[in-house]
Amino acid sequence: MRWNCMFLNKLEFNRGNCSNEAAYPFDLPVIQTLEPMYFHTPITIFVGENGSGKSTLLQGMAAEADLPNIGRTDWGLDPFLKSSIQLSSLLKLTWKVKTKKGFFLRAEDFIGFTIRLKQMKEEAQNELSRIEHEYRDRSSYAKSLAALPHNRTLHELKQRYEDGLEFRSHGESFLDFFEANIKPNGLYMLDEPETPLSPMRQLAFMSMIIDSINNGSQYIIITHSPLLMALPHSTIYSFNDHHISQIQYDEIEHVNLMRQFLDAPERFLKHL
Repeated sequence: MRWNCMFLNKLEFNRGNCSNEAAYPFDLPVIQTLEPMYFHTPITIFVGENGSGKSTLLQGMAAEADLPNIGRTDWGLDPFLKSSIQLSSLLKLTWKVKTKKGFFLRAEDFIGFTIRLKQMKEEAQNELSRIEHEYRDRSSYAKSLAALPHNRTLHELKQRYEDGLEFRSHGESFLDFFEANIKPNGLYMLDEPETPLSPMRQLAFMSMIIDSINNGSQYIIITHSPLLMALPHSTIYSFNDHHISQIQYDEIEHVNLMRQFLDAPERFLKHL
């Protein structure tokens, strides 16, 4: 099947422009052996062990794509993303059409994002209190004009997140965030989005993704979840053995290990 919703078509590494291949993150085996990667389906899944370079590569791709970073700070202010920004300068992304919709999210940063929203709300409320005091002898028009951007911020936060994501459980707020922010025709790069979600909520999240690709969106997802790995219309890239290769769902080590464990957990537990 050919998909008309594709935005990102190809990833390449400009190895010849790398001045220090011995420095992190350029010394990672998957970066040193990185060949052109193609995106022909609306969902691409990255699988592999921790430390294999999945997150570093995805972060570099997101930085090069200039996707908004859903975290406590923006790209240039997050010290943990510094190496990914360095990598991004040597990544070449080929687009069918470049979309301005979408975002990059690391599940581990989501709590930071909820704190960021809370701070935005408090800052807007504090500004309104200041304006109320400083403009008490001025016209209502001047006061309303000064208050306009802060009232708009509070209105938009209320429209998207009601009273605030911090008042919900981690999993509930995570799904609420996606429901409010996934838009048609967007590009979404997600790093382990299953982290706060129970298996049942992972299925609900998968339903959101399927609806989203039917509305023209594209996803690149890192996951350790056999559930998310089974998303339809996916291309799966394995990051094992120091290189990247395309594999099928039934070839994924995580999937086979989980099947074996569920079939006979006592066989594994007796060796622990």
